[in-house]
Amino acid sequence: MNRPRGCDLLTWLICAATLSASPLLAQDREPLLTVQHAVELSLASYPSIGAARARVDEAQARVGQATSRWWPALSMEASSFRHAEPMLVYPLHGFDTSAFQFDRTLLQGNVTAGWTLFDGGGRGARIRAARADEAAVTSAGTASEMDVVLNVVAAYLTVRSAHETLDAELQSLTALTAERDRVQRLRDEGQAADVELLRVAAALAQAESERVSTAASLDVAERSLARWLGLDVDRTRAAHLGTVSLKDSVAADVRDHLTARFEAANPELLAARQQREAAEWSRRAAIGAWFPQLDLVGRYLLFSGPEFDVQGEWQAGVRLSYPLFTGGARASAVSATAARAVAAAEQERLLALRGADALDRALSTVQETRARAAAVGTAVAHLTEVARIEQLALQEGAGTQTDFLRADADLRRTRAALVRARHAEIIARVQLARITGDLTVAWLAATLETSP
Repeated sequence: MNRPRGCDLLTWLICAATLSASPLLAQDREPLLTVQHAVELSLASYPSIGAARARVDEAQARVGQATSRWWPALSMEASSFRHAEPMLVYPLHGFDTSAFQFDRTLLQGNVTAGWTLFDGGGRGARIRAARADEAAVTSAGTASEMDVVLNVVAAYLTVRSAHETLDAELQSLTALTAERDRVQRLRDEGQAADVELLRVAAALAQAESERVSTAASLDVAERSLARWLGLDVDRTRAAHLGTVSLKDSVAADVRDHLTARFEAANPELLAARQQREAAEWSRRAAIGAWFPQLDLVGRYLLFSGPEFDVQGEWQAGVRLSYPLFTGGARASAVSATAARAVAAAEQERLLALRGADALDRALSTVQETRARAAAVGTAVAHLTEVARIEQLALQEGAGTQTDFLRADADLRRTRAALVRARHAEIIARVQLARITGDLTVAWLAATLETSP
């Protein structure tokens, strides 16, 4: 873009920045990156999600490991021993001296099958404990996904806030530059004092300082969003992001409904509840060790000497086992699992109390940010009109430069506050959905709207 004649450098820079940010001139740019798409990209690639899914896979494998106890066990064993003196090769089942055969090398093998008939309920309790642990890990994984969604939405809105604040500052720079040009013309004609030019120059310098700071913050926010999404930073520039707005609002009389949703769907609370169940089943499994264990056992044995003249026989029976003394291991196991169950129950109660407090704060924040956004929006409308009137009065010679500069500075600050207030309301809604366990990509699509 060539700078036209008669246009000073600052004015040209402002025009160039404004035009480059305009979506109307970016017909060939990449498609709009909506907040929903951004969240989907992050959920597909962010490391914490991969780690959470791996933990779920591990928990599922442990369920399979525990469930395998319901199946019969089948094992095989083989051995070859060389003895110092000849040993009996084949077992004797009667006193028949003709069956005696001795050799120093003995080859033996067996295939054994066994199945537990009764173990005091320990097997079933361990399976239920593993399934409860799997459910808890799955809920924890859901919590990790919701945290990523919340952080991505916040990063997205941070970019939009900085971008919209930068737009407001560019508009202010445009107005201040026009005022500087006006004063310069009057000064050249001997109708304005040097102090007026110095005053507007100081206001321009302050506005330019704020613009540089906002531009730096915007670059940092864009790079942070790129890391969340696993994209190149050029794809997460503000020009590729849309304006996010709410489709609906939360009424003040939905507290009971939100409380019910929190109790039913909050992932941390669900994980604590499932961990309590897992601890209780672990306690029952430990109690099962106080009962005898009854097994069905079958075995096929093979015997041979070095000539490989193999003979086989089978065995089948019932085996009852019960440890008479374990040094206190069983009692300690029961005590440990009982203490774990109590701790898990107390942790569940604690999370319920904290969640109720967080829900109250989040709902209050939603109402507060909505009211603030409405109030600041009204203030921006009024201050825009005030700044316009002050500028017209100044041009007609009926106003003062000080009043105009003050109005412009107030408008610039209030526009930035409006951007922050609107985005704070969106974040408050997202945080409320995080607490109630509703924060998903589908919820974002139903609640937030992204427009160019």
